[in-house]
Amino acid sequence: MDSGTIIAVVATGTTILSHLSKYVKDVNDARVDIERLLKQIEDIRSLLLRVEEVAKSPGLAELPALDMALTAIKKTFSDIQELVEKVKPKKSERLMNKIGVQALKWPFSKEQMAFHIKRLESEKASLILALQTDSTTVIIDIDKRVTGITQNQDLAEQDRHLAKLGYADGAAFNSHYRVNEPKCVPNTRVDLLRKLQEWNVDSGKHIFWLSGMAGMGKSTIARTVAYEFSEARHLGASFFFSRGGGDLGNAQKFVTTIALQLARSFSSIKLHISDAIKRNESITCQGGLRNQWNELILGPLSQLASHHNFRVTLVVDALDECAHEQDVAIILQLFAEAKDLSTVDFKILVTSRPETPIRLGFRDMPEILHQDLALQNIPRLIVEKDITVYLRHELLTIRKERQLSSQWPGEEKIKQLVEKSDCIFIFISTACLFIRDINWQPDDQLSVILQDDMMEDSPTAKLDSMYTQVLTQSVFKQKQEMQRARLSARFKQVIGSIVVLFNVLPAQELATLLSVSPDEIASALSPLHSVLDIPKDVLHPIRLLHPSFRDFLLDEKRCTDVNIRIEADEIHENSTRNCLRLLSDNLKRDICGLKFPGTEVKDIQNAKIESCLSQALQYACHYWAAHLEKISHDRLVDTGLFHEGGPIHNFFTKDFLHWLEALSLTRRIPEGVLMIIKLESLLEFIQHDRSFTLDQIVYDAKRFILSNRFIIEKAPLQVYASALIFCPRKSIIRNRYISEFPTWMEARPWVEDNWSLTLQTLEGHILAVRVVIFSPNGRQLASASNDGTVRLWDAKTGASLQMLEHTGEVRSLTFSLDSRQLVSASSNGTVRLWDAKTGASLQTLEGHTHTVNAAKISPDGRQLASASRDKTVRLWDAETGACLAVLEGHTGEVFSVTFSPESRQIASASGDGTIRLWDAKTGAPMHTLEGHTDVVSEAKISPDGQQLASASNDKTVRLWDAKTGACLQVLEGHPKVVKSLTFSPDGRQLASASDTTVQLWDAKTGAFLQILEGHTGMVSSVTFSPDGQQLASASFDNTVRLWDAKTGAILEMLRGHTDWVRLVMFSPDGGQIASVSDDGTVRLWDVTTNRVDSVKFSPDGSQLTDDDTFRLRDAKTGALLQTLTGDTDPLTSASISPDGQQFTSASLDNTDRLWDATIGASLQTLNGHTGSVASVIFSSDGRQLASASHDKTVRLWDATTGACLQVLQGHTSYVNRVAFSPNGQQLASASDDGTIRLWGAETGASLQTLEGHTEVVKSAEFSPNGRQLASISSDNTVRLWDPTTGACLRVLEKHIRQVNSVAFSSDGQQLASTSDDNTVRLWDAKTGANLQTLNGHMDWVVSVAFSPDGQTLVSSSYDDTIRVWDRNNGKCLQIFKYDRDNIYASFPLGELWIEAPTGEIKLTAATSDFIQISPPFRKGWSIKGDWLRWNSLNIMWFPAEFRDQVAVKHQNRFAVADSSHRVRFLELSSEFNIPHEATTTRSITGIVLKRSLLIIQQEGTWKEPRQIRALADDLGTAEANPWEINIK
Repeated sequence: MDSGTIIAVVATGTTILSHLSKYVKDVNDARVDIERLLKQIEDIRSLLLRVEEVAKSPGLAELPALDMALTAIKKTFSDIQELVEKVKPKKSERLMNKIGVQALKWPFSKEQMAFHIKRLESEKASLILALQTDSTTVIIDIDKRVTGITQNQDLAEQDRHLAKLGYADGAAFNSHYRVNEPKCVPNTRVDLLRKLQEWNVDSGKHIFWLSGMAGMGKSTIARTVAYEFSEARHLGASFFFSRGGGDLGNAQKFVTTIALQLARSFSSIKLHISDAIKRNESITCQGGLRNQWNELILGPLSQLASHHNFRVTLVVDALDECAHEQDVAIILQLFAEAKDLSTVDFKILVTSRPETPIRLGFRDMPEILHQDLALQNIPRLIVEKDITVYLRHELLTIRKERQLSSQWPGEEKIKQLVEKSDCIFIFISTACLFIRDINWQPDDQLSVILQDDMMEDSPTAKLDSMYTQVLTQSVFKQKQEMQRARLSARFKQVIGSIVVLFNVLPAQELATLLSVSPDEIASALSPLHSVLDIPKDVLHPIRLLHPSFRDFLLDEKRCTDVNIRIEADEIHENSTRNCLRLLSDNLKRDICGLKFPGTEVKDIQNAKIESCLSQALQYACHYWAAHLEKISHDRLVDTGLFHEGGPIHNFFTKDFLHWLEALSLTRRIPEGVLMIIKLESLLEFIQHDRSFTLDQIVYDAKRFILSNRFIIEKAPLQVYASALIFCPRKSIIRNRYISEFPTWMEARPWVEDNWSLTLQTLEGHILAVRVVIFSPNGRQLASASNDGTVRLWDAKTGASLQMLEHTGEVRSLTFSLDSRQLVSASSNGTVRLWDAKTGASLQTLEGHTHTVNAAKISPDGRQLASASRDKTVRLWDAETGACLAVLEGHTGEVFSVTFSPESRQIASASGDGTIRLWDAKTGAPMHTLEGHTDVVSEAKISPDGQQLASASNDKTVRLWDAKTGACLQVLEGHPKVVKSLTFSPDGRQLASASDTTVQLWDAKTGAFLQILEGHTGMVSSVTFSPDGQQLASASFDNTVRLWDAKTGAILEMLRGHTDWVRLVMFSPDGGQIASVSDDGTVRLWDVTTNRVDSVKFSPDGSQLTDDDTFRLRDAKTGALLQTLTGDTDPLTSASISPDGQQFTSASLDNTDRLWDATIGASLQTLNGHTGSVASVIFSSDGRQLASASHDKTVRLWDATTGACLQVLQGHTSYVNRVAFSPNGQQLASASDDGTIRLWGAETGASLQTLEGHTEVVKSAEFSPNGRQLASISSDNTVRLWDPTTGACLRVLEKHIRQVNSVAFSSDGQQLASTSDDNTVRLWDAKTGANLQTLNGHMDWVVSVAFSPDGQTLVSSSYDDTIRVWDRNNGKCLQIFKYDRDNIYASFPLGELWIEAPTGEIKLTAATSDFIQISPPFRKGWSIKGDWLRWNSLNIMWFPAEFRDQVAVKHQNRFAVADSSHRVRFLELSSEFNIPHEATTTRSITGIVLKRSLLIIQQEGTWKEPRQIRALADDLGTAEANPWEINIK
């Protein structure tokens, strides 16, 4: 485009405009025509200016539409130039104009003027059209570019999500590990391959099971079929299991590997799998097979648009080589459930040996789902023909390679080989590889194979003979005796290791593990290509060509040659030592250089982990204990592995924490838990020849990993932070690794001396957990929650096994007696039966019209009964799910249902006040038990089936004859409704829970035995231990208590839950207790082991204490009298002294406590109050403390000695708050009696009683200069008082509901108050005038604070928002959603920090702090939720029991009140070294608008599009011009 032409036209247009403006002034008779012309010229000039701008823009000057417009522009230039000549004033006219005479004359007639205007309009239209064309081109071009960016971004985003999927290398049929593995030779397996093709295309059966004995060619067939399906674009994924192949030997990465292959195979599926990961990132590495399958496979496939031609085929080979039978069963069930997919034709080919678990799995499937074919059932003639074809093919290849005679080897020898193979393909393939060995003559090798020296006629005899001949020939032929011994030793070391390893390794990694040279490995492997897959690429692992080779070498009956037989014991011992040596030599802290303790595993690239932990090192981490476990006990005793200073002892004292870090990085923490548990069991068999302390170390290590499993699994470096810091003081692990404590923590928090009884805290539910139950075999734990899920847990390791989903709250759980089924009842009116092993939904029982409160399986497992709010009990067939009977008769909600021990009767308890007995076989009513006068909440049948006990809201328990329905006893004496009852296992005792007590009764006579007191909240559940010796109770006081069932003595108080405990249950062996709580957790408690180092008797012998836990017990009964731990009730108030050296806390236990804020030591317990302490505060000089109590008094204390100085009496009701005047001379107290009292701080004298409020006074605050006092009340007012005279200065009455808080500005001129009326009001402190009413909160406003300069104030509300306001104009500057735990006040500085979604904000003088583009960034330490943070980075995780309920910060010190209401102190260094790159911010370098989306570019990286409104909220406001987004 010629920009010069455009510029010339613009300049000419400017000239003519100048001339025309003069004509407008001077020529009146043609003014209308002149103005018309003037407008046309101006329009054209403006258009050309726009064209000029485009022509100068890089990338736009060459737009084709602009070149096309060039002719029109030149024509315009010519026409305007002509007009200029016409209207240009003549010389005479210019001269006359100068002397003031009007001389201009219009040169055009009306006709001429009309012609010129029409011509200019036409040229203007051409220019507009050109600009429109160019604009369209620009828009299309930008749209294409932005669409490309978006699409590329979307694909990159999908790839990022998919990269988080665990992948089993070598699983796919075409992986680089399998390039040399054979497919079917042409013209072999013809009928079978055709049958598989027909099944894939036409069959209605979506599963094909190809089974066969070892060596029959299953894997070769699977590879061939996978290749053919891939070529036809039907193959979705393939997984070739391989025992001893690491991830290929188990199902841990089965689903994620399938998902990743599916995403790579079909782009239409890729998006849905990526979205599934985005929704639930944890599904990539946890959640169990079923949840992964549903979310990553079935879910994405079901979202596809239905298409009858879309076929996806999955090939799974050697399922029998998957390590765990339970996983095999789950996989087969998942395959069966895929039948319901309607969007795709989903086919699954499975090959395996016909082993029992797989046979049973297919037997249980409906035949309509699967087609089966057993290779051993193919006629022998067909198999021999295929083997002959294959053999001829291979021998022809050898003949050509070795240039042998065309007659070689001859038909007779081919026939002999076929016969010798006994229809086993692996025999022939191994024989051919042996004959092909270039180190030997083919004829000689063939002769070795054809030798007939078999001694017995076993099924494997021929194969065994061939293996023996192959190895003897390859390894030992023509070697001297000395050489044979050396070669045998090398063979056993190298090949023995390959055979017993639990995962395959490349040659280089194998050399590292065995501590030998790579050359030594190469020499050992060189002659064994006929039995091993030895890749040319040193990075690829060495594999057995067939698992039958392993079986042969390890079986002394099959492998009779001692030179080649592998002694598994010896190899496993050596492997154990090699693994431990490798760990000792290579593990270290932060092995991947993560630096940040809070870095989570999900955020670490796999490539980084692989580069820092070699395959050999990973192998050693994962399998050292597995090798140890494989050593026979007899040999284990003599190994010396357990000696003090031996390999295992050294591992725990030097490498244990580093090992846990490595397990976390490789996502193997659950396996690590199991390793330690198995090791502990193993030690029980090694009673001698072990370190005396090793069993203690292993026990301590087990407690360490169980207690911290959740966070170590999540963030590897937390093993040195949270796990170590909160480890008990006398823990062996803690003290062995004292050097690993983080340097940024200068004073560590106080911890218990020994491990608590809490074994594990199982987190995962997101709402209150209502029910928990152990399976009868004790292996699993099931929990049910208000979040609509049931979770299955491994009772040993705490690992989450399955998540089962309901659409309503789950009210009840029960296992079948054989532990195979689980029954759940839901508020959605359904009962569901699940396979407890696999998590499969077996039945959904529908029929109830309202919430199902309870469901039970009969002891014989044949029936199921459910009780509902619809007033009915339903009886179901447990196998078919058919409804057998509807038991009607109750007139109220049915709360409970239970079977008699022999499954003949059913008992139901109802809100109608009755219990009904039913015939379990027919459903017929037998008896109606009447007598209760209120709701019957529960009914239990005694273990012998003779009695029935019922609990009622009428405060009684009744005992009934279960056969006749007669009432035997009425057990009275409960203070309130009876919530729970249970029989002892022998049926002799009955326990009932009411209010805060448990009562024990003689079940035969009804006699009252004793009452168990101690809980401070309602007891929700009670249960006996399996042996009947103990009783456990759960309470709304957040604790579980353990009692001696005989004496009633309290044995333990189990603290840790942070909300109501709903239910408690013993494990079947009585060794564990499980409890569930409204805090969303399940806790497992150890009730068998409580290690105490020493005990001491009191001088009079009546009491004893154990030094470790500071528990005081009755020496006669063993009853727990006290736990000396600090505050035992919730904290109500906390304050730090002005110098930051001391901290005080007030508690509901009627005490104040004084702590050293530097070291966390408890200095004083201030006893004296007889009611809970509501408020505590330091005087301004820090020398005194004042406390307000519900005992109606205020007490003054000496802050140094803890001595009580004064008791201030006068209030007639609870004292709610106390405050010192700024000069420390006065004290104000606010009370429920409606008054404020002023006291002399030195003398304690009552100075004034301020009366006027008509209701409770909640608080009183002095102004900064001490001249005013503000009080707030439930009477909806704020009152201002003169503290000198006691006169009421002002009554501030604008609030319409109770006032919650009040604060003076720093200059004392204004007052802010908050109220339940959802407002904040600003008042003039002098006149009482209402200056501002700040509206915006949607719920009660509970607190308010001014910034130190008084220009800004902040309010917090029960609507879970914080609002920042400008004091001067009342404008809301910012709104933050927040968790209430995330507000911290720093005393006495008055600082306030706000945790916002974008970061943390400190309130300071400048209001600009709250309006900025970049996220506000807090420098320093803070606590957010579960984490201690530095500069908004997670540094240390708080375990559940240490999470703050009250947190106070002073500089770098925190005082945190935990769930047990103990105060713990942390002192942190002033700096935490963080690499520079972590704190740099990225600038916005580009913004593009595409339709309704904004795409932001930050330093060259295009970020995910977000809605304009959302972005504007974050970054500012967008101008109206759609092409310009100005961030303000």
